[in-house]
Amino acid sequence: MTSTAGVAELRDRLAVIAVATEHFVGVDQIEHLLVDLVAFLKSGRVERVAASEALIGLIEPWPGAPEVLEFAMRELRWPEVRDALEAHVGSDSDFRTRDMAASVLQVYEDDWPGGEIYRTYRGS
Repeated sequence: MTSTAGVAELRDRLAVIAVATEHFVGVDQIEHLLVDLVAFLKSGRVERVAASEALIGLIEPWPGAPEVLEFAMRELRWPEVRDALEAHVGSDSDFRTRDMAASVLQVYEDDWPGGEIYRTYRGS
Protein backbone atom coordinates (compact mmCIF):
# COMPACT_ATOMS: atom_id res chain seq x y z
CA MET A 1 0.00 0.00 0.00
CA THR A 2 1.35 3.40 -0.88
CA SER A 3 1.70 6.11 1.68
CA THR A 4 -1.15 8.07 0.09
CA ALA A 5 -3.42 5.04 0.20
CA GLY A 6 -2.44 4.39 3.82
CA VAL A 7 -3.25 7.95 4.83
CA ALA A 8 -6.60 7.75 3.01
CA GLU A 9 -7.43 4.49 4.77
CA LEU A 10 -6.47 6.02 8.12
CA ARG A 11 -8.72 9.03 7.46
CA ASP A 12 -11.57 6.66 6.55
CA ARG A 13 -11.08 4.61 9.71
CA LEU A 14 -11.04 7.74 11.87
CA ALA A 15 -14.19 9.03 10.17
CA VAL A 16 -16.00 5.74 10.83
CA ILE A 17 -14.97 5.87 14.50
CA ALA A 18 -16.11 9.50 14.78
CA VAL A 19 -19.55 8.59 13.42
CA ALA A 20 -19.75 5.54 15.68
CA THR A 21 -18.97 7.61 18.79
CA GLU A 22 -21.83 9.94 17.89
CA HIS A 23 -24.30 7.06 17.69
CA PHE A 24 -23.25 4.71 20.49
CA VAL A 25 -23.06 5.34 24.21
CA GLY A 26 -20.03 3.78 25.85
CA VAL A 27 -17.09 2.05 24.25
CA ASP A 28 -18.35 -1.52 24.13
CA GLN A 29 -19.86 -1.06 20.68
CA ILE A 30 -16.84 0.71 19.19
CA GLU A 31 -13.94 -1.11 20.84
CA HIS A 32 -13.56 -3.46 17.87
CA LEU A 33 -13.01 -0.40 15.66
CA LEU A 34 -10.31 0.84 18.03
CA VAL A 35 -8.61 -2.56 18.09
CA ASP A 36 -8.63 -2.62 14.29
CA LEU A 37 -7.23 0.93 14.19
CA VAL A 38 -4.28 0.01 16.41
CA ALA A 39 -3.60 -3.09 14.30
CA PHE A 40 -3.64 -0.89 11.20
CA LEU A 41 -1.28 1.65 12.80
CA LYS A 42 1.11 -1.15 13.75
CA SER A 43 0.91 -2.80 10.31
CA GLY A 44 3.22 -0.34 8.56
CA ARG A 45 0.60 0.35 5.88
CA VAL A 46 0.71 4.00 6.86
CA GLU A 47 3.92 5.83 7.70
CA ARG A 48 4.28 6.75 11.35
CA VAL A 49 4.86 10.43 10.62
CA ALA A 50 1.61 10.63 8.66
CA ALA A 51 -0.23 8.56 11.27
CA SER A 52 0.98 10.68 14.18
CA GLU A 53 0.06 13.87 12.32
CA ALA A 54 -3.46 12.52 11.76
CA LEU A 55 -3.80 11.55 15.42
CA ILE A 56 -2.41 14.89 16.61
CA GLY A 57 -4.96 16.52 14.31
CA LEU A 58 -7.69 14.98 16.46
CA ILE A 59 -6.69 17.17 19.39
CA GLU A 60 -7.87 20.44 17.88
CA PRO A 61 -11.48 19.72 16.85
CA TRP A 62 -12.48 18.45 20.29
CA PRO A 63 -14.94 17.41 21.42
CA GLY A 64 -14.20 14.60 19.03
CA ALA A 65 -13.34 11.04 19.86
CA PRO A 66 -10.81 11.06 22.71
CA GLU A 67 -11.28 7.29 22.79
CA VAL A 68 -9.12 7.04 19.66
CA LEU A 69 -6.19 8.76 21.34
CA GLU A 70 -6.69 6.97 24.65
CA PHE A 71 -6.90 3.52 23.14
CA ALA A 72 -4.20 3.89 20.50
CA MET A 73 -1.68 5.73 22.66
CA ARG A 74 -2.04 3.26 25.51
CA GLU A 75 -0.67 0.67 23.13
CA LEU A 76 1.68 2.77 21.01
CA ARG A 77 2.79 5.53 23.43
CA TRP A 78 4.16 7.72 20.67
CA PRO A 79 6.10 10.61 22.25
CA GLU A 80 5.13 13.10 19.55
CA VAL A 81 1.44 12.62 20.39
CA ARG A 82 2.22 12.98 24.11
CA ASP A 83 4.11 16.21 23.37
CA ALA A 84 1.14 17.57 21.40
CA LEU A 85 -1.26 16.68 24.23
CA GLU A 86 1.03 18.37 26.77
CA ALA A 87 1.25 21.47 24.59
CA HIS A 88 -2.54 21.56 24.35
CA VAL A 89 -2.91 21.26 28.13
CA GLY A 90 -0.45 24.13 28.57
CA SER A 91 -1.80 26.52 26.00
CA ASP A 92 -5.41 26.00 24.94
CA SER A 93 -7.89 28.59 26.16
CA ASP A 94 -10.78 26.12 26.53
CA PHE A 95 -10.58 24.41 29.92
CA ARG A 96 -12.77 21.54 28.66
CA THR A 97 -10.33 20.53 25.95
CA ARG A 98 -7.38 21.05 28.31
CA ASP A 99 -9.05 18.66 30.77
CA MET A 100 -9.73 16.15 28.00
CA ALA A 101 -6.10 16.28 26.86
CA ALA A 102 -4.92 15.88 30.45
CA SER A 103 -7.18 12.86 30.81
CA VAL A 104 -5.78 11.29 27.64
CA LEU A 105 -2.23 11.90 28.91
CA GLN A 106 -2.94 9.45 31.74
CA VAL A 107 -2.59 6.57 29.27
CA TYR A 108 1.16 7.17 29.25
CA GLU A 109 1.36 6.35 32.97
CA ASP A 110 1.99 2.77 34.09
CA ASP A 111 -1.20 2.73 36.14
CA TRP A 112 -4.23 3.80 34.12
CA PRO A 113 -7.43 3.22 36.08
CA GLY A 114 -9.53 4.76 33.29
CA GLY A 115 -8.52 1.91 31.02
CA GLU A 116 -10.97 -0.40 32.71
CA ILE A 117 -13.71 0.88 30.41
CA TYR A 118 -12.00 -1.07 27.61
CA ARG A 119 -12.09 -4.88 27.63
CA THR A 120 -8.64 -4.86 26.03
CA TYR A 121 -7.02 -2.98 28.92
CA ARG A 122 -8.88 -4.38 31.93
CA GLY A 123 -6.40 -5.72 34.44
CA SER A 124 -3.33 -4.62 32.47
